[in-house]
Amino acid sequence: MLSTTTENSIAQIASQLQSSNDFLAELQQKAATTQRGYAGNVRIFFEYFLQRPPTPRDVEEFWQLDGETANGLILKFKNHLVASGRKAATINRYLGAIKYLIKVGRNLKRCQYHFDSDRIESLKVTKYRDTRGVGVDEYNKVFDVIDTTSTKGKRDYALFLLLWANVLRRGEVAKLTVGDFDYHENTLTVYGKGKGNDETRIDLNPLVAEAISDWLGCRTNVKPSDPLFMALDFHNYGHQLTGDGIYAIVRKTCERAGIKKRMTPHKIRHSGITDALDLAEGDYRKVQHLSRHADPRTILVYEDNKNKYQLELTNKLAARVGKRRNAP
Repeated sequence: MLSTTTENSIAQIASQLQSSNDFLAELQQKAATTQRGYAGNVRIFFEYFLQRPPTPRDVEEFWQLDGETANGLILKFKNHLVASGRKAATINRYLGAIKYLIKVGRNLKRCQYHFDSDRIESLKVTKYRDTRGVGVDEYNKVFDVIDTTSTKGKRDYALFLLLWANVLRRGEVAKLTVGDFDYHENTLTVYGKGKGNDETRIDLNPLVAEAISDWLGCRTNVKPSDPLFMALDFHNYGHQLTGDGIYAIVRKTCERAGIKKRMTPHKIRHSGITDALDLAEGDYRKVQHLSRHADPRTILVYEDNKNKYQLELTNKLAARVGKRRNAP
């Protein structure tokens, strides 16, 4: 948890940002989780050098440094993260947060230097290493524990059907409104991940559309601007079901269903894509349209994890060397 001092520091920076019209639009497009992540990463950067939580004055002094000194500190921090064994994606997030902080300072006319991307290079990240999920029989266990006679059960039933059949990301589900759902056309308008506002109209299976309609039928005075999936707990009732809320529902329901693998919304996405590869008989283009991956090569990772091509060849290579090679 952030200290009070750090929270005040971040709050002050945020307040300064709000006064900058040029920067306001970009700030508002960032997801709340990204803002929290940036705040935490910047805090850790300062604490590494100061051995204490940063203050607003520390931020101001960092902005007033010369470029050589500031980038030298950032490079030292990056080397510390590498030596500590942090993953490449984690290190890149820290660097992104610091780069964003410098951009803030420049926008506020408090900072004269740039983040030296040539000197402080981002680390190469291998994406989607583990795309293994669960099989359809294992996933079906969740529907055995969902009570579809209750309001919560109707919501969760529609949610789990949608996550599997359309392999949506939890962030995409969290953005959905009632107006995005067209029951007569069996379609759903989905908005892209990140800060982009691109939208895609996807088709729904009639059974999925029926489940969503059944869930909406439990609600009264529904408006197009209302969240498609809303929270039902006492403190958050009626509010948009957040990405974290969807994550919690998936985790708890899958554990209750006896699924041993640690499940998340993205694991469901992985599982659905892997199953789709079988159903499409290896047609990558079909699966790419379903998953909406920008790069069709990403689907190859799912194919390898599904068929274990790498393990097959590893076993054959291993059988040809070592002490066993001379065995009869």
